Amino acid sequence: MAVPNLFILGAQKAGTTYLGKSFAAHPDIFFSEPKELLFFHRQDVSDEGFARYKKKYFSDVGDATWIAEGSTTYLQWPEALSNIRRYIPGRPKFIVCMRQPTEKSVSFFIHNWRRDRYAAGTRITDTVPMQIALSPRETGLYAPSIKRWFELYPREDFCFLNFDWLREDPAKFVGKATDFLGVSPADHIPDKLVNAGLPLKWQGDKLTIASGMAEHQQRPIFAPEELRKLHEMFLPDVAETEELTGLDLSAWRKMPTFG
Repeated sequence: MAVPNLFILGAQKAGTTYLGKSFAAHPDIFFSEPKELLFFHRQDVSDEGFARYKKKYFSDVGDATWIAEGSTTYLQWPEALSNIRRYIPGRPKFIVCMRQPTEKSVSFFIHNWRRDRYAAGTRITDTVPMQIALSPRETGLYAPSIKRWFELYPREDFCFLNFDWLREDPAKFVGKATDFLGVSPADHIPDKLVNAGLPLKWQGDKLTIASGMAEHQQRPIFAPEELRKLHEMFLPDVAETEELTGLDLSAWRKMPTFG
């Protein structure tokens, strides 16, 4: 029975759903439904569980060249690397979508805040010491996780995509991935961002959600000093990530305007 040979490893809030939608429509790529199977990041992965995983999601892949899934936790959750190494043979290919970490942190915080995963009154800087599932800072650090993956898989098996490319030119964003896989360009590229998140606005000197919520609902507030503090935390990681991936991430060193 077929097993995946292509993984979108992450990261969250960085264009993975958009890429998955484009791949799902490609004749040479079989993409799982749903996109995020969240199987390999678990601590209880077993031979029996893997057999069920294959049968449920990959029993009818046809003659696709690439068999894929895209669970955004895989890059940074420790168990995912060891489980994929154990259960997936050979040299699968990996795609990592990355986003400017300060900006990504705000999106990640709002994502979890809307799902009531933070106590009332929690500020974004309060989340810094939290576990990775709730910490925008931990999920905004790329270099430590990339180095772990490079210890077990060669650099040429990875494609790194910058979320900025998606906003500037979606065809370029997807095209980098299809070129990496050696398949034809995608014919069906979504005409708008998928799971783009809520728009933001400045109210005086505070950043908050612009729309998409009832007026009576409490909205998260981000103070400039909080955002600057987070931004400074990420700068060493940006430099190291740039070196590891070979991407020009100089724009990430600038404080986002959230405009």
